[in-house]
Amino acid sequence: MNKCSLKNNSRDFFGFILAAEGFNLHSAVGRRMLVDSHFMTDRQEILEEYDAMHSAADRATDAVRHALCELQDIAGTLASLENGTIIDDVQLFEIKHLARIAVSVRNAGFTSIPDVGRVVEILDPDNDDVDTFYIYDSYSSELAAARRAMTEPSAERYAEIARIEDEVRIRLAEELIHFANPLKTALTELGMTDLRLAKTDFAKSEGLVRPEISDDKCTFTGLFNIDVRRSLRLRGMKYQPVDISFGRTLTLVTGMNMGGKSVLLKSLATAQMLCQYGFYVPAAKAEMMLFEDVLMTGGDGENAKDGLSSFAAEICDMDYIVKAVRAGSRIFVLEDELARTTNPFEGRKIVNGMARLMAERNVASFITTHFDGIEGDFRRIRVRGLRQDAEANGTIDGMIDYSLVETSDSDVPHEALRVARLLGADEELLEMINN
Repeated sequence: MNKCSLKNNSRDFFGFILAAEGFNLHSAVGRRMLVDSHFMTDRQEILEEYDAMHSAADRATDAVRHALCELQDIAGTLASLENGTIIDDVQLFEIKHLARIAVSVRNAGFTSIPDVGRVVEILDPDNDDVDTFYIYDSYSSELAAARRAMTEPSAERYAEIARIEDEVRIRLAEELIHFANPLKTALTELGMTDLRLAKTDFAKSEGLVRPEISDDKCTFTGLFNIDVRRSLRLRGMKYQPVDISFGRTLTLVTGMNMGGKSVLLKSLATAQMLCQYGFYVPAAKAEMMLFEDVLMTGGDGENAKDGLSSFAAEICDMDYIVKAVRAGSRIFVLEDELARTTNPFEGRKIVNGMARLMAERNVASFITTHFDGIEGDFRRIRVRGLRQDAEANGTIDGMIDYSLVETSDSDVPHEALRVARLLGADEELLEMINN
């Protein structure tokens, strides 16, 4: 496992989803279904998941959502039942509770949930329709008689009643074991229903869209970063989404500092992960390719766990990417400020080499850079950058145009000093830098 593989290090992705405002799972089973989700690479599987989400949202009533709030993860109890273990009263209650929820949700139109109505009948012999369980008198005439004979407390009578109750529990376990698999399926399907409802609610709250699936291109209209947009909104600031399209080729991205290059790559990575884990994506409209993995380098470059320096960690990531490329893997590569951890002379050489490899191997890839002189036959785009009237806009949010434009220039924009001046840097220092 390598840290640049987002698929193989999906814990951060699941953490992002679970922490996201508007992503509301009702149950621990739904959470388990999320964490057990797999990275889907098959078009039909993703389309079927999208259809299932739509269907769940259409059928979900307040009663269904309330039932899911009551769902408990009793996988351990069902494993005991399946293994022939004697089930105690608490476990019998758990099974009855699950069966009642399953019947309720199935009756709302969720027919993928097995019919376990017979389980409810077994565990509710008096047809009381209450969400409790005990060893009913109606399970055994001998038990009923023993209880009626208990006019005074007696150790012998208590022992006799306990013996009969144990016999009832054994008989119930033997009868219920035939429903172990349907109950396990019901638990899974209920968890998936919870997860799918959370996905559709999240899509609605964040304005996510269902993408089309393509064989050879990705096109986003109004791509946005969920976290950044929310953060800006909380500060009363406006987020500028971007339009971008690409195929199986390298795209070199340049632009000023603070120009949104890193946010662009993170937005692309997030959208790809969301899509391939069966979520809608952050855009006004999207058409997307599918990949075997999403590989991304960037951040602080530090890998404290492995005791590596920033440069060593970056080299390890690059090596992992190169090996995946040479193996012919269908990967999506995002390299943010490649070779930023070494000197400009060698850094430029590293970027040139990686860019040439990505272009020659037709890898869907992005590299952001501040280095001039990156040569090669590949696509180049840049963030438009500072507006002409930046000085009149007051805040940095109003100074920058984050839209993307095609360019053929191998030189990167040189706007650092202008940005520093707009941010109020010391004028004397700026004059010394300029001279």
